Amino acid sequence: MVNTEKLNMKIKDSGKTKTHLAKKAGISLTTLRSKINNLYPFNSDEMEVLCSELGIKALTEKESIFFAK
Repeated sequence: MVNTEKLNMKIKDSGKTKTHLAKKAGISLTTLRSKINNLYPFNSDEMEVLCSELGIKALTEKESIFFAK
């Protein structure tokens, strides 16, 4: 389960748009929003793209955002 609040904060802090991130991940903006809001899961490739684009490097940070309980 994605920690929506943390992921949205990372996106905001990065200065990148969700449109840009969706394009980089190869998904539509609607799909990105759905995944951020836990309607569908991110696949590993999408997570890696987002981590790269958002500067998320530490495993603990990745886990706290993409594998929240």
